[in-house]
Amino acid sequence: MEQLNLTPADIDKALSQPNGFEGLLGRMLSVPSGPKSNATDSVDTMFATLNRAKEAHSREKGMPPFPYNPPPRMSLIAAFARDRASYTDAEKSGGFTTRSSTVGLEPHVSRSQPTNLRQKRTVAVQFGVEDSAGDVVMISLYNYPGTIGAKIDLLDSLFPLGTVLAIKEPTLKTSAAGGSVPHVRVDCPSDVVRLTSEDPLSSRTAWRTGERVPLAPEPPRTEDGWKALGNKYFQSGWFTSAAVAYSTGLKRTPSSQVLRLNRAMAYLKLGHSGAALSDCNQALGQKELPSSLRMKALHRKAQALYGLGRWEEAEMAFEATASEFPSEAVSCNQWIERCRKRRQENETGSYNWLEMYTASLSKARRLDVADYKGDIEVVSLPTRGGGRGVIVTKDVIAGQLLLVSKAFVSAFPDDCDPPEIVLIQNLITMTGQYGCGSALGTKVAERIAGDPGCARLVYDLYAGPSLSPPPATYVSERPPESGVENFLEFETPVDTSRIEGVLSFNAFRPAGLPLPSEEESDHPSALFLLPSLFNHSCNPNAAWVCFGDVMVIRAVRDIPKGSEAFVAYRSGAEPFIKREEKLRHYFNKCACDLCALDRADGEAACKKRMTLEGKIPSWDTVAKARQGIQNLEQTYKKKRLYHDSTMTSAYLHLARMQKKGGDVTGFFNSAMAALQQAGVAISDKTVKGPIRADPLLVTDDLPIRKDVPPMMGVMGMIYVEICIAISNAFQDHYGDIVRGNRWANAAAWLHDLRYGGGIDLFHAHLLDPKLKGQLPRH
Repeated sequence: MEQLNLTPADIDKALSQPNGFEGLLGRMLSVPSGPKSNATDSVDTMFATLNRAKEAHSREKGMPPFPYNPPPRMSLIAAFARDRASYTDAEKSGGFTTRSSTVGLEPHVSRSQPTNLRQKRTVAVQFGVEDSAGDVVMISLYNYPGTIGAKIDLLDSLFPLGTVLAIKEPTLKTSAAGGSVPHVRVDCPSDVVRLTSEDPLSSRTAWRTGERVPLAPEPPRTEDGWKALGNKYFQSGWFTSAAVAYSTGLKRTPSSQVLRLNRAMAYLKLGHSGAALSDCNQALGQKELPSSLRMKALHRKAQALYGLGRWEEAEMAFEATASEFPSEAVSCNQWIERCRKRRQENETGSYNWLEMYTASLSKARRLDVADYKGDIEVVSLPTRGGGRGVIVTKDVIAGQLLLVSKAFVSAFPDDCDPPEIVLIQNLITMTGQYGCGSALGTKVAERIAGDPGCARLVYDLYAGPSLSPPPATYVSERPPESGVENFLEFETPVDTSRIEGVLSFNAFRPAGLPLPSEEESDHPSALFLLPSLFNHSCNPNAAWVCFGDVMVIRAVRDIPKGSEAFVAYRSGAEPFIKREEKLRHYFNKCACDLCALDRADGEAACKKRMTLEGKIPSWDTVAKARQGIQNLEQTYKKKRLYHDSTMTSAYLHLARMQKKGGDVTGFFNSAMAALQQAGVAISDKTVKGPIRADPLLVTDDLPIRKDVPPMMGVMGMIYVEICIAISNAFQDHYGDIVRGNRWANAAAWLHDLRYGGGIDLFHAHLLDPKLKGQLPRH
């Protein structure tokens, strides 16, 4: 904490203020670099700090009720106006936006109907609100659909001045730091009820300050007015606001199929395919629907079926549309081709991996592909933390595709323009980090708002030990049609507590090719449903990689029928002490074979090994590298046959030093030793003379054995790069094209084992400027 120029009191104070961490971020980023503190001490300090923050919130929860004395109305309104001007200037500057988020506080979720609730209405886009008595307070609204990265103009459209809201069981929060202005915190979007003048609750309310807020825009009064307003928002890309406008118009003119079909298009843009399908079916149920509207209804229904993953039905719907309306044939035929591709992907697991890889490198990293479920099944495993796991239903070979899964929700750093930096204080896992993952909770709420039937897909995931356990089985199919009638009118509460728990224990960082480093300043984040059911091993028999928002899981070792498939939550390449600390919030102790070996060596030996590993970059001579390797070997009780990333790193460094010094033979020996430490069985170690080729051990003209797959789930890309470096060295130093090609083929086989995609993806990936065929740095 001292290295960050922060104290525990700073963290406590920031947690109590809505914008408290913005100041801390500036202090953190302005700290000059210096010696790093002990990793364990830093973790302990942060853990203690978060504990104190959690205790402070518990104390606040237990405070007795006390009267609220509102501050002067006009002074608060003036303060809100100043804040708005400040945010407007910040938007114009185009710089980074800083925000803070705390997860793990017990949310206040109301299950009441809005019959006897007191109303509030907004008087500024900063969510300054007044009640019917004229008392003013700031409202902090979390997880509300359409607000992620929203600029002021968009918020004005979503909450125009004078909007009337009913807030279910509002919670008035005080500032533990001594601030004078409390605020109302609303965690659950379902606790916010938007009221129109026709609602009984609104019509019988008398406002002390007058029936209209000064300068509030006059809402439309006609069907055409609401259509025009919705179209304006739609054309601006504000699809949530457009859907709300169309819904409000439909309340006044329920028979308007124009508004209904326009709303269906807004729902499609928002990804609410179930809601769009419901609107289209209602429109098509009308006996006298004009031809122009029928064409839109049929086409949008087909798109909704596509969005729901009902490929065969979508294909037939597009064919019917093209048959009835030949003018739409070109568009429909393009959609039909997409439907057929998705069906093939879903049924056979056959994908265009090169196309997916290329698409994942673009800024729009959300891919249009189907899910695929291979020979796997979710089963009850009572001894696991979540009570379930994934087993294979047939014998599976290394490299076999097990699962392709689109993210339920995802967040990437460049989703917002300008980018945002969000500081996250997680009181569930007792960790602190910054990134874009804080948007996931709102995105899950958005999905549930538009498709309530998918809520159980999230709620049935493991949400931590403090919440109710998930069911013993998991049903991954969503209801066939589960759309909403009116967007943002929640029939059932959104369980934000469950959502936060699920995300805390199941959110992935969708790492692609090549794998990003842990030191990146901002990480993408995503929630994948079926992948969340896989349990952890530091030395897994399956491994995942992402192409944009699509996760692909492959077996990296043979897995017998009925055996459990594991993936790694944390890399087994990390030192045991760090790995165990980072895994602590998932379970008390990892029982995998790698952790068992490390644990058997003893804590003192593991700490010494971690210290020595940290000194590897300082080995600036071959002699120091050899001595360092000897020192590392002494931290093991017995020599390991494979799967030791520390020794792999040590031999890699030695190979690098030997190559730098011109010892090519030594380089080959050390590079091959690095591979052997990872479990790569080398059948031909020769560097000159006749090539060793044993037909019982070598296939496809490789210098390594394919029947003994290495631990590709830990350091897979590094092994590929080592093979490429060996290949290049044979060709560059010895002019040995044959041996060079054999090691290049070994790299391609290892790459395909880990990532799939064959030789095309291998070549495309290695054109990346980050991968030059040099020895990797680990």
